[in-house]
Amino acid sequence: MSKTLFEHLSPDTGPKRILALDGGGVKGVLTLGMLKVLEDELRRRAGGASTFRLSSYYDLIGGTSTGAIIASGLALGLSVDELIALYMRLGPEVFGKNVGDGVFLQSKFDSRKLRRALHSVLSTKTLGSDDIKTGLAIHAKRIDTGSAWVVTNHPLGIFYDPPGDTGTFPNKRYRLVDLVLASAAAPTFFDEVTIDIEFDEKRRPTQKGFFVDGAVSANNNPSLQLFMLALEPSYKFGWKSGADNLMMTSCGTGARRPTVDGKSFQGLPPGLRGVHALRAMVYDTQMQGIMMMQALSEPKRPWRINSEIGDMRGVCISGVPLLDYQRMDVALDTKPKAKRRGDPVPPMTPLERMLGRELDADTLTALDQMDNGKKANLDLLLEVGISAGRTFVDAGYPDPKFDLPAWRSA
Repeated sequence: MSKTLFEHLSPDTGPKRILALDGGGVKGVLTLGMLKVLEDELRRRAGGASTFRLSSYYDLIGGTSTGAIIASGLALGLSVDELIALYMRLGPEVFGKNVGDGVFLQSKFDSRKLRRALHSVLSTKTLGSDDIKTGLAIHAKRIDTGSAWVVTNHPLGIFYDPPGDTGTFPNKRYRLVDLVLASAAAPTFFDEVTIDIEFDEKRRPTQKGFFVDGAVSANNNPSLQLFMLALEPSYKFGWKSGADNLMMTSCGTGARRPTVDGKSFQGLPPGLRGVHALRAMVYDTQMQGIMMMQALSEPKRPWRINSEIGDMRGVCISGVPLLDYQRMDVALDTKPKAKRRGDPVPPMTPLERMLGRELDADTLTALDQMDNGKKANLDLLLEVGISAGRTFVDAGYPDPKFDLPAWRSA
């Protein structure tokens, strides 16, 4: 039997489970591949019911950008397969045709196409909708005030339903489609999203908020912020820390360190140099989040951070783990192109070994493009995600101690 929203959010109803979903454009398909494996395993433990959803298991699902799209769909009770079908339509529709240069004159893609695609799932539902089955957190960046926004459907949140005389628009009345679009408004890809924030006594808007992708903050990997949501008293969740009380599955969209030839970088226009710098910043904050979360836990399969500190195996700076944390992702390694026929064939990358076949250099490079909505690329991203998911998920992960009580008594 599915839990109620109160049972998911209440600190008094047993251990809590968090699902954190990174941003990454169409690479969200890779995330969905990993989630498909995860959902299948948890459905098996639940007795094989076709009605099982990840919203039945996780008490808080949070995401940024493409992760916010997936998080909202899952929180509404959609299956992973339903979201995969959405992305297979969304990719070619939204990213199939450029409408601008993406740097100087106009955003690269038409935001209206993304809105239409999302409306098919989110409709006019609000953050306070009864259709949301579990805790939901959406991350965006309010660029006009410089603040990183994290909106949740927790009824006790200070802005969820403030007194009417404050003039502040209640979070519970924001439409999900607007919040998700705000989270996914990646600079150069889509236009910023404008949302009415405050109103006068006649319900006329007196203040607007201007939002861009939540990745333009420290929250493209939202795991650390979700951890704070669970434990910082101001957020009102009030959950307990400890490896027996709190778990988190953190899903990436495929990892590749952004590099650029130094001389080529110097020759770029300032706008393009800024784009490269922004991508590097997003990667750095993402890895810093993983490093911090691993430092506060003892993951069974730690993620490699860099050549200096490795994967931090056996490191827990808090003395005792504050949660059960596991990062699920895959390195999107590339290989050099063959310059001449007959040149030595480069060794297979770990990604190719995982798939069991070789891929050409162009195909490997394309996997890390956030706007490559071509069907062949989407199909490969899904395959990579499923293969990566199988390296993390099995009868031992998620740890059976976090199985729902109804499963153990069945």
